[in-house]
Amino acid sequence: MEGSPRAHCRAWRMDVTPEEAEGILVGLRRGAPKVLVQVLASRRPPDLAALEMVAAQTIAASTSGETLAKKPELDLLLRISGTRQIGEAIERHGYKSGKGTLYLIAASADPKAMEGFAKLVGTDLRLRELPRRTAGKTTLERVERAALLSCGL
Repeated sequence: MEGSPRAHCRAWRMDVTPEEAEGILVGLRRGAPKVLVQVLASRRPPDLAALEMVAAQTIAASTSGETLAKKPELDLLLRISGTRQIGEAIERHGYKSGKGTLYLIAASADPKAMEGFAKLVGTDLRLRELPRRTAGKTTLERVERAALLSCGL
């Protein structure tokens, strides 16, 4: 992905119901238009290193007009889920699926926008930021699978 924008990515565990998550999501998207914001459900915390690389793919696709879906937020969910099928992505990681803990994912090519977003989120005590880890083999395999979605493979 040489020449692609770098994604600054952060994630928070959400101790809320899916209904509350929806309200939070709407408010954050409205309050931070330069930040790509998505909520997903997962049985384990997402890998921030993988998310950052996958978000960079979404940001690059959005810039070039080649996203997998009309909205970048949905493109990100598709890539995280490893599928081009919206229904399958929602079943795997949609926040209303009931399949695990809810996580707020935020990414932007603009580091200042991400810092402002993190300050905005930091005021909500129901959200706890996840720590960073080093990318391993599994992470890189996930990112590769997400990249192949753009190739139609």
